[in-house]
Amino acid sequence: MVVIAALVLGGFGMRSALSWYERPFPGVLLDPDGVVSSVGLPSWEGFQKGLRYPDRVIAVNGWRLESTAGRYRASTWDAAVEQAAREGRRTVHARVETRDGLRDVDLTLVPFDPLAWWFFAAGLMVVASLYVGAALIALTASPRGKLARAFAGTALLCALFQFTLFDYHSSRDLVPYFHVAYALVPTRFFILALRLPDDVPLIARYPSCARITGALGGLLAASLLAWHAMGWTTVALRNVCGLLFVASFFFFATTLVIRFATAEGDRRRTLRALLLAMAPPHIAIGLGFMLAILSVSASTLMWFAVPALALTPVSSVVAAIRYDLWGSRALLSRPLTRIIIAGMMVALTVIVCSATAGYAGLPLIGALKVAAPAAVVSAGLVVFALGASDRTLFPARAEYKPTIEQLSEELTLVIDPEEVATAVERTVARWLPCEWVTFRRVTVDAADAAGAGAAGSAGAEAAPSGEAGGEASAERIIGLGPPELSASELSLTVMFRGRLLGVLEVGKKRGGALFTSEDLDLLRTIGNQAALALAHAHSYAELERQRREQAAAWRDERAALIETLAAEITHEVRYPINFFRSVFQRGPSNHSLDAEEVEIGCEEVERLERLVMGLRRVTHRKLERRRLSVEELVSRAEMLLRDQLGKRRIEARVSASPKLRCDPDQATQVLVNLLSNGLDAAGDKGTIGVIWTPKESGAELIVWDTGPGIAGDTSRIFAPWYTTKPCGTGLGLAITHRIVRAHGWTIDAERRDGATRFVISIPAADVSKTAEEEVA
Repeated sequence: MVVIAALVLGGFGMRSALSWYERPFPGVLLDPDGVVSSVGLPSWEGFQKGLRYPDRVIAVNGWRLESTAGRYRASTWDAAVEQAAREGRRTVHARVETRDGLRDVDLTLVPFDPLAWWFFAAGLMVVASLYVGAALIALTASPRGKLARAFAGTALLCALFQFTLFDYHSSRDLVPYFHVAYALVPTRFFILALRLPDDVPLIARYPSCARITGALGGLLAASLLAWHAMGWTTVALRNVCGLLFVASFFFFATTLVIRFATAEGDRRRTLRALLLAMAPPHIAIGLGFMLAILSVSASTLMWFAVPALALTPVSSVVAAIRYDLWGSRALLSRPLTRIIIAGMMVALTVIVCSATAGYAGLPLIGALKVAAPAAVVSAGLVVFALGASDRTLFPARAEYKPTIEQLSEELTLVIDPEEVATAVERTVARWLPCEWVTFRRVTVDAADAAGAGAAGSAGAEAAPSGEAGGEASAERIIGLGPPELSASELSLTVMFRGRLLGVLEVGKKRGGALFTSEDLDLLRTIGNQAALALAHAHSYAELERQRREQAAAWRDERAALIETLAAEITHEVRYPINFFRSVFQRGPSNHSLDAEEVEIGCEEVERLERLVMGLRRVTHRKLERRRLSVEELVSRAEMLLRDQLGKRRIEARVSASPKLRCDPDQATQVLVNLLSNGLDAAGDKGTIGVIWTPKESGAELIVWDTGPGIAGDTSRIFAPWYTTKPCGTGLGLAITHRIVRAHGWTIDAERRDGATRFVISIPAADVSKTAEEEVA
C-alpha cells in the first residue's frame, strides 16, 4: 500500500511537471517562502544576475509577497508572472532581499527550456521511480527482514522527496509531502548506516535507539507542517533539514568505511562491495547539497546530486542482491535481470532522445513521439542482432549448455580412459566445424613425470601448437580426421591437480574461419570435464586393482586362519593326550586309577568333545562362566602337568576361599599354558608358582618362574607364531592372551626380584570376596 501511495503521489508530481514544459518563467525558481532556489541551470538569468540561495523576493511588479491563509508567499510571484505573460510583457521587476541589502532586478520571461525540464522534472521522476522499484524488490525478497524493511522505508522516502522536489519550487501542490520527506530522509539514512550489512552492537543491544532517531525525524517533520499550516516561514527549519541531509550522507559513507576497515574474511568482501556501490554516490549527493546550501554554484546540485541519485538505488540493489543482504536465499534469474536492464536502457534512451529533440526546438509530445518508438525498435534490433551474431559468429555460445550437458551425461557412465577420449572427440566434432580433432591420452608414467611440481585443480590450459608437454610419451587413442594429420591449429593440455592427463588438439576451421573466444571457453570446459572423467577412470582402475589385491589378501588370510586354528587345536589337545598317555603307560603294571585321576580324565574327555562341537562353527566358543575356586583350578592344572613336573611341585599361595567366575575349560588352559612355559624356562632346578593377590579393584592371579627371563622382543610375546624356543609353536601365549581378553581381563609380563611374572588382572565382578579373604 505504501508503494502504491508513493506512485500515486509521483503521478501528481508528474502532472504538475508536465505543465511546466516550455512554460514562461523569469529565469529563477522560488520555494513557497519566496526564497531563491538552488535548483537550476547556470545559464538562467537569475543566476547570471547574482541571485543565490537564500535571497528572498520581497515584491514583484509592485506586488508585495505576503503569506495568507491557504496561500504561500510565492503564490503572489506565480500570479504576477502569469499576468505578465498574458499581457505580453517580456520582463518582470523584482525587489530582492540579499545579504548585501535590497536589490531591484529585471528578469526576462523565457520558456522553461527542455534540458532543464528533463533534468529537474522528468529526470527526478525517473530516479524516484527507481527508488520505488528498489523498495519493491527489497520487500518482495524479504517481507519481514529488518534490513529489507529499513532499506525499503529509506528508498520510499527518497522517492517521495524526489517526486515533490520540482513541485516544491514550481506548482507547489505537494508542499506538505515534501516537508515530511525532507525531515525524515536524513534520519532514515542515519539508521540504515547502522544496519548495513547487519546491526551494529549499539542497535543490536538497544533497538530503541533506532526508534528514538525516527521519532526525532518525525518531530522535525511535524514542526515543518505546523509552521507551514500557520503561514510562518520554514527557512530556518529547512536549513536544519539541509544540514542533517549533508551530515546523514557523510555519516552513511564514513560508517561504511569504518566497518569495512574493521571487518575480516567474507564480511570484509561484502562490505567492500557495499562501499564501492554506495559510498561514492552518497558522498556526491552530500557534496551537492552542501555546496548548494553554501551557494557556491547554482548548478552544483544538478551536476553532482542528480546523477548520484540515479546511481544510488541501482548500485544498492545490485550489492544487496549479489550478497543476499536481505536473506531471500532466492536464485538470481538471468532472463528477468536482462529484461529489467533492457527496460532501463529503453527508458534512458527515450529520456536522452527526447531531451535532445526538445533542446533542438521540438515540443514535448513531438519529442516523445520520435524518441519512444525509436528506443523500442532499437532495443528489439539490438536483441535480434546480438542473437544473430551469437548464432553466426559465436555458435559455441549457443551450443554451450546442451554440449556440456550431453558430454557430462555421457562421461558419467564411462570408466575406461579410452572411452573418455572417444566421447570428447565425438562431442567436439559435433559442434565445432574443424578439419579434424583428436584427444591424445598421456600414459600414467609420462603424466607423473610431466606433472611433477605442478599445482592446481581440474582444468585445461591452452598451449601453442606443438608445445603440449609430454607428447613423446603420449598415445593417440582415436582420431576423427584424416590419417595424415597436419600440425594442430589449437592445442590444450588437460590436467588434474597438476598432473598431465592428455592433450586436446583441433585442426583448422573449415573455410579458414577464425577461432573465437567462445570456442576456446567451450574447449576449456570440455577439457575440464575430460580431466575429471580421466581422473575418475584412473581412480576406478586403482580401486579395482586394490579390490583384487584385497580379495587375494582375504583368501590368504582365511588360509592362515585355518592354519592357525588347526595349530591351536593341536596345541590344545596336547595336554589331554599326555595325560591319557601317562595313564595308559601305567596300565600293564596293574596300577589302579584313583578317583581324582578318573574325574580329571572324564573332564578332559568332555572338554575335547566341546572342542569338537565348537569346530562346526569354526569360531571361538562362547564363554560358559561358572564359579570355581582358584585352589581347584591350580590343582587341575597341576594334574594335567604331572608328567612335565616330575618330582617338582607348584608353589601355590592360594587359599580355598576365593572363587573365580570364569569358563573352567579355558581358565584351565590359560593356567596350563603359563605353567608349562614356566617349567620350560626354569629348567630342572628352577621353581614355578601361583600367587593369588586380592586388590581393591578385584584380584591378581600371578604365575611366576625363576627362569632367566624373556629373550627377544617382549612387545611381541603374545603375537601368534612368535617363539624363542627351538621347538616351540608360538601359539601358547597367543591362545592365553585371547582367552584372557575374552574374559574381559588383562595380562602383562614383567621381571621382578629375579623371577618372570605373568600378571592376570581380574575385575571385582569376577571375584567372590569373603570375610576370610578380607582378613588375609
